[in-house]
Amino acid sequence: MAGISNPVGTVLRHVHVLGHPDLPLKVSAAPENAQVLNCRNMCLLLSRAGVPYTYYGLDGSEVPEGGEAALLGEAGGTWAHRNPWHAAYTARLQAALDERLPTAGTPAVVLSLYGAAHMDIDPGPLPVIEAMVGYDHCWAPYRVFPSYAQQHVIYADPSPHVQDHKWFDTVIPHFLDASEYWVRPEREDYALFLGRAAPDKGIDIAREVSERSGIPLRAVHGGVVGAAKTELIARARVVLMPTLYVEPFGYVAVEAQLCGVPVVTTDWGAFAETVEHGLSGFRCRTQAEFLEALRLVPLLEPGPIRERALRLYDIGAVLDDYLHYFDFVWNVHLHGGYYAPNALRRPLCPVGRREDVGSRFVSGGM
Repeated sequence: MAGISNPVGTVLRHVHVLGHPDLPLKVSAAPENAQVLNCRNMCLLLSRAGVPYTYYGLDGSEVPEGGEAALLGEAGGTWAHRNPWHAAYTARLQAALDERLPTAGTPAVVLSLYGAAHMDIDPGPLPVIEAMVGYDHCWAPYRVFPSYAQQHVIYADPSPHVQDHKWFDTVIPHFLDASEYWVRPEREDYALFLGRAAPDKGIDIAREVSERSGIPLRAVHGGVVGAAKTELIARARVVLMPTLYVEPFGYVAVEAQLCGVPVVTTDWGAFAETVEHGLSGFRCRTQAEFLEALRLVPLLEPGPIRERALRLYDIGAVLDDYLHYFDFVWNVHLHGGYYAPNALRRPLCPVGRREDVGSRFVSGGM
């Protein structure tokens, strides 16, 4: 990655990325696993930014250019909180970390990308950031949530470990490499449901409204990845995501929008942030609304749908926010927390006035 300049001039020398405890970093081998995708995407972001990093993962991990792999062997079981594999995994991870942790004062951070699987490690002098929190718990003192909906779900927990540290959290959406998605001018006449064949994902609603609307439903529950997945999405008339639970993010909704395909969802969770009602899709609460949405989706143009997704969810769209936040964490970790000088998670900028503020963030005293 020589020659790539960091767009925000981050002070960090290294990022230690703690990955999946059960699966290697290889998306093609686990295409439905959101945590593996998160690990890959975070490594891609660091690679794009030119920030050196180490990925701590199982044998067979494929680390993007610019990073090194600290391989921990093969999985010794399926991880569960404090089960035997948790203990063995922690011991392996700690040994690998101890070989690579810097001396005190060297700007670096540790990223935990699998929640409680990493809670027993000793990070030495480094702060731990629980990045991309899409699950139902948290443990680290610094957290990045993929949506305000998910942040609010976690903040409903009155536990001190949640409440005492929320001053230092932030919200940055999950992201994708937009070059892996494209718009197809020719569409086929089907509604796509791409996800688990489970009631909580809304498969029954998808079947019902597709039948009543007369649009054939193509329900795909796994096994599609890469270009084949993009083609499946890009040729759909609409993507249906009537998820019943509070969705922390919902990658498929953003994948659809990167293909210029409208999304019809329920009206809660992260969809209230990721789906712009009437522009990139519709959010519904009754059968009548779902049916009306399916009638209207041909009026939504693919160009504006993809443009919005590029602006919000491409790697390049969130890169600066992540680098600013890493600097912010290093700053507050060393210089007084809430009262740290220049403790800005990102530059504060009035709407339409970025040219007056500038995009470069320099953390004073670091």
